[in-house]
This record gives sequence, C-alpha cells and structure tokens, in this order.
Amino acid sequence: MNFIQRPSFTIGASLLITASFFFSAAAVDAAVTTPLPLQEEMQYLTASQLAEEENLLAILWVQRSAEFRGLSYQAYNLAAMEVDKAIAQRREKEKALQKTKVKENPPTQPEYLRPLAVVLDIDDTIVSHAPLEVYYLEHPEAKADYKAWSRWIAQHNETLPGARDFLKYADKHGIHVFYVTGRGPQDKDITVRFLQKAGLPFSDATHLLMNDRSGSKKNHFAKLARRYDIICYLGDNVADFPIGAIRDENAVKYLKTADTKSTNDSVSSHSGLITTEHNDVKIKQPIPLDIPAMLKHDKNKKRNAIIDTHKKSFGTKFILLPNPMYGDWEYNLAKKYRKLPAEQRIALRKATIKSFEHK
Repeated sequence: MNFIQRPSFTIGASLLITASFFFSAAAVDAAVTTPLPLQEEMQYLTASQLAEEENLLAILWVQRSAEFRGLSYQAYNLAAMEVDKAIAQRREKEKALQKTKVKENPPTQPEYLRPLAVVLDIDDTIVSHAPLEVYYLEHPEAKADYKAWSRWIAQHNETLPGARDFLKYADKHGIHVFYVTGRGPQDKDITVRFLQKAGLPFSDATHLLMNDRSGSKKNHFAKLARRYDIICYLGDNVADFPIGAIRDENAVKYLKTADTKSTNDSVSSHSGLITTEHNDVKIKQPIPLDIPAMLKHDKNKKRNAIIDTHKKSFGTKFILLPNPMYGDWEYNLAKKYRKLPAEQRIALRKATIKSFEHK
C-alpha cells in the first residue's frame, strides 16, 4: 500500500511522509518473512505441482481412512468365502467319484482333479504403494529413477489389512497361492525376499510370476488355468483378471542412464511449454491442445464394457481392491498419457468428468 499521495512541504506532512516510509519498509520486511496463507500459496504452484497435489487426497484416503481398511478386509473375506465354497464342492466331487468307482466292475481310474489355487497381484493388492506415492509427491524426479523403486520394494514389509490372514488360511486348507505381478524380472529375487519377510506362504520363485514384457498377465493366467482349478483372482486393476483387459503402458522398469543428447528445441514435461531458441533468445510458447483428438485414444469405454460382460463374476471369481492413486483408469485417457505435460493431463481429467445440468 502506498501512503504518499501528494507532495507536501509542511512540517506535519514531512513527519507523515517519514513515518509512512518506515511503516512501509516494515510492512515489506514482514511480507518477506511471513509465509503466504495456504490458499494464496496454492495459486503459485506450477502445473506439474498441481497435478501431483491432485493425488494427495487419494493417498490420504488410502493411508488414513477406515473405509479403505474396511474394503480391504471385505475383499479378503470374500476370497475366504470362495475358498470355503471350493473346498466343499471338491469334497462332494471326490465323494461322487468314489461312489462311481465302487459301483464299477472292474473299477476304473477316477477322474483327475486338478489342485485348487488362488491367484493374486502384489502391488496395492498385498502391499500398499501409498508411502512410495508420497515419496513421489516430495521428489517428482524419482519417478524416472529405478533406484527409488528398487529401494522401496527392498524396504516395504507391511501387508494390506486381511491379506496375510487370508493367504495363511488358504495355505492351511491346501490351496496353492500364485503371485502374478507386473514387476520386472530383475525384481524377482527381491520380491521373493519380501514374501518371505512378510511371512506369506508359497514364497518361492515357482509361485512368483513376473512381467513377461507383453504388457499383460494373460500368458501366466492361461498356463495356471491348465494345471490348476483357480478359485479366485485378486487385484486392484482390471488387467489383474483373465478377462481380456490389457495394460498397454505396463512397461518393465530398468535402470536408466542419463540422456546426454541435446537439441535446440525441447519440450518441458513440467511446464507444458515448447522452448525454442532463436538467435540465442529462448521463447516459450504453449503446446497446442486438441482434447477431442486426444480422447479418441481413450480406452476406458472398452474396459468398462469388459467389466459389464463379467459383472456376475465380481465379488466371487474376481475380487477387486480399491486403488484411487494410480492405474489404467487414468493412463488410458490418451495415448502415452504419462508422458504428457502436466497442463495436458489436468485438462484431460477435467474434460472427461461429467456434471449435471442446472436448469
């Protein structure tokens, strides 16, 4: 605020000017040292920071809400009910086969019954990624750093509510457990150690199936289905079930080396601006944004149709755990979604949500 409106040559005015000067200086110093109010501070966040902040509520819900814990227990309780049902059906089948064998003369070999098994994902199905997502909020650059990921999977040891109890229950009743994960093959040894450290059954290389670089788990599902009667599948992604949903961007992570290539024209993944150099002068221009063209690659409609086709299997054969932090539900909004600048990701999110018409 400027307290000096007009020049004055009176003594009183001079004193007022002097006092105003010192008051203004003190106000400036106070403004520099006093933090901005939270709402005002949010106005100065970059688009990349805003995009990361949007994930904060989802992480908080996973880490703090009773509802998330309840849903996790609910998922594993449903799985335990399916195990009980499968065991009862197996006993009835074995009795029927035994009766058939006794009646026949000469007796024939009984029908071969495949072993029972359950199949489940690991990340955000057995263990929560929330602490890692918090680390990514604090260190956005770590998303492209394999070391951050490898250190995380080496350190985490807490399982989701209900997971350990269910897996031990399945093991107690002679049910095989297979862990089919999207983690890369280079993470196999460290993942086996996690399973052992967490005290989970079947924590060996045979029962741990890693990403085969196809972007899908269907190859593993097909092999297991030929050898076992699968009671149920558990996961946090539609692609964790054998229903034809493919994770197109589920690339295997490897240690990345620094890119030493330099060009005059570059695209900033944080600012969403094209930086061009002309006569040694850098000029930033907004990246053209064609939302309708980008949404032509949205695969969620197809994924939702797949779910509708198998709607009777959810809660029984397919048991889905909640994960609002990340997933194909967002990545499928556009082609190479995760590589888009923050402004474009925010714009796409807003363009796809629906409101009601206020008449």
